[in-house]
Amino acid sequence: MIPFIGDLITSGAAAEVLAGMVLLLGGMVFAVCAIALSFIDLTEHRLPNRILYPWAAVTAGMLLVVSVLLGDIPGLLRGIGAGLLWGVLFLIARLAHPPSIGMGDVKLAVVLGLYTGFLGWATVAAAVLLSFLLAGAVALVLLLTRQADRRTRLPFGPFLILGTAIAMIAA
Repeated sequence: MIPFIGDLITSGAAAEVLAGMVLLLGGMVFAVCAIALSFIDLTEHRLPNRILYPWAAVTAGMLLVVSVLLGDIPGLLRGIGAGLLWGVLFLIARLAHPPSIGMGDVKLAVVLGLYTGFLGWATVAAAVLLSFLLAGAVALVLLLTRQADRRTRLPFGPFLILGTAIAMIAA
């Protein structure tokens, strides 16, 4: 994502420069919301709607503007599709086994799907995989060091955010 933004900003074409600036702003919004939500989830085990809903709206608007500027409507549709897919899969998991995933995680998955889907399906897959691998690794360490047992609840939001951030940076 970083090289992509750099290429847009240095392209010299007005639409591409503006799209790069909008994506840069979107990255800043991602960072602020991600940090706030991670701290809240780590301390309170919840992801508040007062952050998630505005973040989703800003992200969707930003991707709409960038898609129009770049003439990349398929990227916008892919982002929407990925957000819906990731959200529906998490909702199914939530309905099947409520203690496993919170509704905040379901809504967060939609926002993260918007970002990663815009970049491509490989980025979506990498974000999901990295999120689960990171959570599993931390859970394993906590179990091995006896700082947790199999009933300990870990907030999943920070792992979703970190896995997505890594996937987007690598894209």
